[in-house]
Amino acid sequence: MTYDLVVRGGTIITSDRSVVADVGVRGETIAAIGDRLRGAREIDATGMYVLPGAIDGHVHMRTNRAQDVYDDTFETGTIAAAFGGVTTMVDQAQVEVGTSLSDGLDSRLAEAEASLIDYSVHINVREASLERVAEIPAIAERGFPSFKFFMNYETYALPDEIIFAAMQAVASCGGLAIVHAEHRGVIEELERQNRLAGRTGPEWHLSARPPELEAEATHRALALAQIAGVRLLIFHMTASEALREVRAARARGQEVYGEVCTQYVLLSDADIYDPVSGTALRFSPPLRTPAHQEALWAALADGTLDVISTDHGPRRRVSGPDGQLYTPPGTSGIETRLSLFHTFGVLAGRMSLQRWVDACCTRPAVVCGLPTKGRVDIGYDADLVVFDPEAKLTLSHEVLHSDIDYSTYDGITVQGLPVTTISRGEVLIEDRTLMAAPGRGRLAPRGYPGPL
Repeated sequence: MTYDLVVRGGTIITSDRSVVADVGVRGETIAAIGDRLRGAREIDATGMYVLPGAIDGHVHMRTNRAQDVYDDTFETGTIAAAFGGVTTMVDQAQVEVGTSLSDGLDSRLAEAEASLIDYSVHINVREASLERVAEIPAIAERGFPSFKFFMNYETYALPDEIIFAAMQAVASCGGLAIVHAEHRGVIEELERQNRLAGRTGPEWHLSARPPELEAEATHRALALAQIAGVRLLIFHMTASEALREVRAARARGQEVYGEVCTQYVLLSDADIYDPVSGTALRFSPPLRTPAHQEALWAALADGTLDVISTDHGPRRRVSGPDGQLYTPPGTSGIETRLSLFHTFGVLAGRMSLQRWVDACCTRPAVVCGLPTKGRVDIGYDADLVVFDPEAKLTLSHEVLHSDIDYSTYDGITVQGLPVTTISRGEVLIEDRTLMAAPGRGRLAPRGYPGPL
């Protein structure tokens, strides 16, 4: 039997095993895993790893909003993603106040049609309105079952009673509630005190966001979700105190997922003092001390943190009021995540190959409700990555593919690179060369097994 495509002779790494075998693809799906398969087209993966296509469940491509404009478009950002072995991403429809969820979603989907890879979106509910809450079931019925709620930021944060009502609505349709967990009121008071005292340096950005406030907001979000009966994802966890809250919730049987982003594991609070790149790292929640980094690594290893995402949203340098160039807050991780965690996770002995694949490829499919993605198995989408574990590259914006003039991980040398990326049986990247055109990405089907 001849298949349309065979990836031959690689070591298939999944979330629970490693095996040398061929992968046979027919059309857009994996049709066979075995030995001596034959294909109309064959890719030799001898000496390489063969992984499921990576999934990044937390990204920000450029939007038409007046503020918080990121510099990767759906075209440039998804080309970078494909070079990084990412075959599916979940962006965000950041619905503005006064706009219906449906209109905000439609606008974002129109922008996403330029994507090279498959995609979906989380719906950001930013308006403290029960009218917006009432729209949630209809949006979930359209195939978008995940909704994000901010507990911080003056223009985005929702009061607890609206978050709770929205969680109940998400629960009614078996979806996923997502929170940015920080205590807005106390952060704003600490910032006010810092301003009155003339404290404006990077250290005061950190002092206004202590880990205890992340833990408190995490505890509160978990309590609301428990009462509402909804599955919950905590975005970009950074603090050991917040990790303890997740562990306690799981111990009492609550369905909660934890996400960590690349920057919080690989960078520390000391990095915000860099005179050139530090301004890009003054985001919220903030980078923390090495002790918190160690707690995050441990939580990744034991599964308290389910997934690794990037919060990819890079910005180019701009001129400040003093005429000096600086980089607004945002990180560029979508192309580098697999390589960084292979280097500093797997090769450093902090995580196994299986856990690496689980956190970057398989578990994100579970958390984001992507039933056809995340596995090298018969019947799943033929999203595959051929990964060279020996290849090395020193990262910089010149060698990466995002539309940026600064890379978050400039100067870091990684070992292990995606060399070939396949999406639904189509070769996007071959031998580190772009082979497909943006616009071929497709809206990924989504759903969860059912209500809790």
